[in-house]
Amino acid sequence: MSFTWPALLLALLLLPVTVAVLWSLERRRQRTAQAFADAHLLKAVLRPASRAHRRWPLVLQLVALGVLLFAAARPVAALPLPVNKAAVVLAIDTSRSMLATDLNPNRLEAARAIALEFLKVAPATTQIGLASFSDVATVLVPPTTDRERVREAIAQLKVAQNTSLTSAVVTGVRMLPGRKDVKPPEELTPRMFAVPDTPAPSGPAPQPEKMPPGAILIISDGVNNVSSNPEVSASDGLRIASRFASQWKVKVYTVGVGREGGAIMQQDGQNYYVPFEPRTLQALAQDTDGKYTYAPSQDALREVFTELGTIIRWEPTRTEISALLSGLALILLVVAGALNLHWQRRVP
Repeated sequence: MSFTWPALLLALLLLPVTVAVLWSLERRRQRTAQAFADAHLLKAVLRPASRAHRRWPLVLQLVALGVLLFAAARPVAALPLPVNKAAVVLAIDTSRSMLATDLNPNRLEAARAIALEFLKVAPATTQIGLASFSDVATVLVPPTTDRERVREAIAQLKVAQNTSLTSAVVTGVRMLPGRKDVKPPEELTPRMFAVPDTPAPSGPAPQPEKMPPGAILIISDGVNNVSSNPEVSASDGLRIASRFASQWKVKVYTVGVGREGGAIMQQDGQNYYVPFEPRTLQALAQDTDGKYTYAPSQDALREVFTELGTIIRWEPTRTEISALLSGLALILLVVAGALNLHWQRRVP
């Protein structure tokens, strides 16, 4: 436990001073009574309350005073508080195909609008991260409850080249809480980048069954033409990534942006056909126990949270407890007053 204003702990010295003053006043009252009345007649004239009836309310009042003086120092303690551990990673396709204009004004702007709408319907306590992906996935915002930070990152998305859904899934899994140290599948690591066997870390190995819940929401046109490992085809790489997500208890939800039949896009004076491949997104969602959505509404986006759920876990959180102590002191004072009223027919 720590204190914001530790100097005010000196105020606790007022407690023994108060006890001494009350004891002195009680002694003075007794001496005054003996001076003006015959000691043999006092019991016949006055019927004082029992010692317990007089002391218990006083003890409660003194304890309340001590609690208030202690609270004045603004103590901070680690209390077990409920925390929503649910988290979602938004993964937005920023490949060149997202500039196709089959959606107005283009697919990328439509993806931005879907992501912003998702932020509106998301529970305030759910952590949301952001990643963009083209040839590789890039972490833009780790999972956080700061919605404004995510909105700013969405506004700054820039188009790159190809599309790697594989990289989006693997990066999204490792962004989620508890999975930072999870190793990506070896099949997706090119040989030239393979890391020699190293001693296992001293800490406990991550265990999938103990991971907090997590989900990835991929917004893409479904075009998947690059794998993390050039030796593995894009389709095979995506299947490996799907198994990786399932292994670590991550559901992948997908949103298709584009129109059936694709679009023609002009680049460098030439026309290019840009497909829309929802089947890739549907298969990815199905393999990870997620769901595919096209042209999502608010209700469709809310389904992500309905299925993900709100998982509450109790975690120690440093919190100032002055208000709790003040409430305890108030309760003690009320109880002391009630006892005085019941036993002595007066409130101190």
